[in-house]
Amino acid sequence: MKKLFSISVFFTVISLLYACGDRTANDGKSTIVRDSLINILPNYSAVHINLGEDRSEMTVVVADVKFYSATAEEKNKKAEELGKMILRIYGKDNYLQKGNLILTKDINNTSDTPADGIKTPIDFEGLKKVVFPN
Repeated sequence: MKKLFSISVFFTVISLLYACGDRTANDGKSTIVRDSLINILPNYSAVHINLGEDRSEMTVVVADVKFYSATAEEKNKKAEELGKMILRIYGKDNYLQKGNLILTKDINNTSDTPADGIKTPIDFEGLKKVVFPN
């Protein structure tokens, strides 16, 4: 009976792990991005990272009340810094092609498209030439 219970618990846990639908990288790299974000946006309050199904597109939604009102030039600069950092974390042989940094004031946001979101593109293909010149 104990063996049957243990087997059913094992399969339940495995099923829950696959059913959670988390589209962030399961290899821990998105956690490293999340933990390293403070180096680029030191005043952020929350972050949500979504890696596309084919891993070629990444959306990084950041709640940062102070940086939300920054100029477009400053946002572009931070998106480029973020893109370079992400490429260094994911390494040379990644599938990333394009992405977006989306800023919001809402620290409780869990959506990839917040109502007040300001989108700044991240050109991973172009940044790969800078980060990995060879």
